Amino acid sequence: MVKALFKFKYLILVSAILVLLSQCKKDNTTTPPVITDVQFLGHKGGGNSTVNPSTVENTIPAIQNGLKTMTGIEVDVQMSLDGTIWVFHDSDIAPTSCNAIAHKAIILSTDTEIAKFTICSAKAQDRIYRLSEIVNYWHQASTPFYMSLHIKLDFPADSMNKPAIGGEALYLSKFADNLAKIIPSVAVPGKIMLEVYDATFCTKIHKLISGIKVCLIKEVTFPKQINDAIALGYDGVSCIFAEPTLTSDEVSRAQSNGLIVELWTPDTKQELTTAFGFHPNFIQTNNLNVMSLLNVTVK
Repeated sequence: MVKALFKFKYLILVSAILVLLSQCKKDNTTTPPVITDVQFLGHKGGGNSTVNPSTVENTIPAIQNGLKTMTGIEVDVQMSLDGTIWVFHDSDIAPTSCNAIAHKAIILSTDTEIAKFTICSAKAQDRIYRLSEIVNYWHQASTPFYMSLHIKLDFPADSMNKPAIGGEALYLSKFADNLAKIIPSVAVPGKIMLEVYDATFCTKIHKLISGIKVCLIKEVTFPKQINDAIALGYDGVSCIFAEPTLTSDEVSRAQSNGLIVELWTPDTKQELTTAFGFHPNFIQTNNLNVMSLLNVTVK
């Protein structure tokens, strides 16, 4: 009787162990990644400096860091008084300067002045780069990556209308001419995109650079943004992922009308899941772990 009871307890113990081992094996089984055609762009190159402080945003080191996990990058571009296009986000250099300097805007600075500025994140220091340096880096890449250039225009009106600049229309016309000098048509089909809200610029840059894609970025409802982009000859739309009128059906409508769709800037897993669910062409994010978080791989 005792032996039978012992044998019974032994069988129960063995069964419990087998169940646990089976459960552990099941828990450790990884789900194969979802294959997607959505492309992921490092916002500001390799992420906003406050999120990824190991590099300074909108710099070549940031881009190098971003491309370790991303299929492309987004950077911000502005033009100096000398007509050189520089890579920088803010309308004022002072807040990100490593040293206390007077308030100064890229558009009101000469190349000599800009070349002397140093900019900092919490853990890094760098300089401001010319777009031509980024384009050269793009050319040297073994596989040209996607690059979205956000043309910054959110400057105070009194700055843009100073005699040295002559207003937004003249600024953008010169911008298009100088951009065409550093981005050759033969190199860009489908790989380089611009984000801007000026239709005249869109028309001009299409004539100057064959194959470049121009996305309308504008704070209106998403359906109107699509309609405007179609009517004005844009190649795509660039929209904040949290726009209330953004839906999967509207994204599909945009794409069925030949538009590419860029969404920005979801960062948390929940935000990224929401943005990914719309199935845009591009997602700009500061989260460089996006593909592992979503368990996806880009085909």
